[in-house]
Amino acid sequence: MRQGVLGGRTAGLRPSQRRRLEQLCHRRHPAAAVADLLCLQRLAAESRELGLPLSLVVDERGLCRLLWVGPLQSWGQHLDTLPGSRRGQERDLRLLTCCGRGRQLEPGQPEGVAGLDLAAGLWLRFPDQPAPGGRWPAVLLRSDRGAPQPWQVEESGDLAALCSRDPRPVAQAGPLPAPGGADSGTERVLLLALTPADRSEAQRWIGELEGLVRSAGGEPVGTVEQRRSHAAGATVWGEGKLAEAALEARRLGATLVVTDRELTPVQGRNLERLLDLPVSDRSELILDIFAQRAGSAAGRLQVELAQLRYRLPRLLGRGRSLSRQGGGIGTRGPGETQLEKDRRAIARRIERLQRQGRELGEHRARLRQGRGAMRRLALVGYTNAGKSSLLNALGRGDRRQEVLAENKLFATLDPTTRRLELPDPAGGPTVPVLVTDTVGFIRDLPPPLVEAFRSTLEETLAADGLLVVVDLSDPAWPEQLRTVHAILDSLGSTAPRRLVANQIDRCAAGELERARALDPQALFVSATARLGLQHLRGELRRWPEPAHISRQRDRD
Repeated sequence: MRQGVLGGRTAGLRPSQRRRLEQLCHRRHPAAAVADLLCLQRLAAESRELGLPLSLVVDERGLCRLLWVGPLQSWGQHLDTLPGSRRGQERDLRLLTCCGRGRQLEPGQPEGVAGLDLAAGLWLRFPDQPAPGGRWPAVLLRSDRGAPQPWQVEESGDLAALCSRDPRPVAQAGPLPAPGGADSGTERVLLLALTPADRSEAQRWIGELEGLVRSAGGEPVGTVEQRRSHAAGATVWGEGKLAEAALEARRLGATLVVTDRELTPVQGRNLERLLDLPVSDRSELILDIFAQRAGSAAGRLQVELAQLRYRLPRLLGRGRSLSRQGGGIGTRGPGETQLEKDRRAIARRIERLQRQGRELGEHRARLRQGRGAMRRLALVGYTNAGKSSLLNALGRGDRRQEVLAENKLFATLDPTTRRLELPDPAGGPTVPVLVTDTVGFIRDLPPPLVEAFRSTLEETLAADGLLVVVDLSDPAWPEQLRTVHAILDSLGSTAPRRLVANQIDRCAAGELERARALDPQALFVSATARLGLQHLRGELRRWPEPAHISRQRDRD
């Protein structure tokens, strides 16, 4: 009965070489020992003749499951050829590797990734010939995902002594957990970041990326960062750093890698090939969050439009061997690939969504015209700055009109408009004002998202005044404020802006002076503690000036 298969660089093998390797595949190893010494000596002889490393995969019964010819760098892409079980399901596998002419017995990063992909409990490594004097050096390693180096040296010594050891205590010393996320249903995410030299700024970028992952429902399990003056064109990160990231992903049981910047289609495919894991960039992560938050039909339409625009250039067929559809007279001729038909179908869907988006914008414009001469204000700011909480606080606690306010990035997606009656402290009539809570901004907002949500952002552009909300308890609020102003300028907003400094009860005392220095007319409030709201209502009665509002309406 055939037990194992031959894999790796087998294309150039002579029939006699292939026959001898297949005989090694069928040889059984003792179940109570690590390996059969004679089989390993024959494996070393074949390795010397081929000039390539050879690796055996042996199960707990001593049956050989796979003989891999060549180095293990591309192992992870071929593990599905392992007979008898799916990838990573076996727990008592042993890996026996003849390293060839190399004298470095401990595995490097690419080889370590291959061993973790296999989920082997122990790994015996030895050269292709004994040392002078007859001693054959070898090293026995055990797996331990919890350690910084996942392959720990259990024992080093003579090959014959290590072959006779009982494999069970070694394999049980470092139990391998199953790759994370499969049982709980939560994606375990490894963050891959290209950070600036400023350490505090790098930590803010990584913290923001972690917040995005948690908002999307994932669990950040680790971070691999690299400080480079410029990004590599094909992979952004260097190959050595990517090998480290692949090893770290296996050690932590990550099921997804998320990058801190947008990737081109070629860069995304290169990273997935080198890491052997699904890769998402920051833009795709934000789109996933928006897809989860979209509650209205208009919001879902805009999210679908942004996703299709993002995925159209990244559309890839099932390999490069897509069969062609029949074309020409009598179905002769090359026709067109299924991939081209899919792209054209997506393009038609995008055109239909754009038409519906224009109709949505016209509907919103009619709603704005029907609101009469009331002043329109918009709450804008960085995501999670407290805009929704401030709108709820200004509404005097009316539960029926409260909007969703959570400590998450992009908790609010669809714009919400509320009518506020601002009282006169002198006892005069109240002044009605329309206040709109808009979607939050973020650094490097993806262009497809800005274009798709232009009809939503029109609520901001049509406002008579903009209340720019910042969270003073966040140390990065000045950078966030600059980001918000830059996005508003890029959208062509000309409405007057007023800084509203939120969370004054949770910030350091120096932040108040810092905000006052940036904007002497800044308004200080705390939406959660309901501080400064009375003063804010009084300022909103007089701002913006009626003359400016009439000029704005004339331009519209």
